[in-house]
Amino acid sequence: MGKVIRVVFLSASFLFLCARSLTVIGNLHQRRPTHVRASCSKSMPATSATVSAIDKETHDIDTTSTSQFQNEYTIREALYSELQVIASLVTAGFHPELDSNPILRPIRVLLELDRLQNNFPYPGGENRHLYLVCEAKKDKKVVAFCDIDARIPAKKKENPFSPFASIVNRPHPYFSDLTVDPNHRRKGIASALVEEGERRAKEMNCQEMYLGVASTNTVALDLYSNMGYEIIVPTGDILEFVKRQEGVRMLRRTLIE
Repeated sequence: MGKVIRVVFLSASFLFLCARSLTVIGNLHQRRPTHVRASCSKSMPATSATVSAIDKETHDIDTTSTSQFQNEYTIREALYSELQVIASLVTAGFHPELDSNPILRPIRVLLELDRLQNNFPYPGGENRHLYLVCEAKKDKKVVAFCDIDARIPAKKKENPFSPFASIVNRPHPYFSDLTVDPNHRRKGIASALVEEGERRAKEMNCQEMYLGVASTNTVALDLYSNMGYEIIVPTGDILEFVKRQEGVRMLRRTLIE
């Protein structure tokens, strides 16, 4: 009888842990702190909140000269084989509260990896979507990442059966997911990625660049302000896009006068 009770107890405990794990995973997938972005759709994440992971700890003030930066780092397009590293980097930048959690952090990394893989801009496409990385020349390590997306998805109401359609169009080109390895901050990497993103956007004949920043992230707001970005009053689709975020301010910079 005692053995039966133990088996029943262990089975019930196992089922409870499974249910709890599924709940936690679901919460991780849906919960978005005010300073992060969430891009979870498998096609065009037009309703996602994509915000830079720059705060008081990650403020990437340029203390490195241009020549020194070029000697130490290079900026290029990401490779598919690097997405695991990038997922870990993004998790560290946007979810630092999970750094000491050996259970939830790997789950978060897998969610980021899935998102990055499903949205990966393969070479030979329309070339209006880019994953950029900054690589340290010394050890060939990816130390920073950002996403520039200039694609124009169809609205769901225009094509309700398209997997690429979305309810709300986000502004484009949209600069997001900017994060820098803690060991390589304050070396101008964030600024360099923004500038390279702007250069690539100009090559796509884009006249503006948009990005989102948490309204409480004053350091990031100051950084982008110094780079020529202005907070805009959202209207139309941009208003609907911002409404779906938590405390995000939309910024814009004119690239081509």
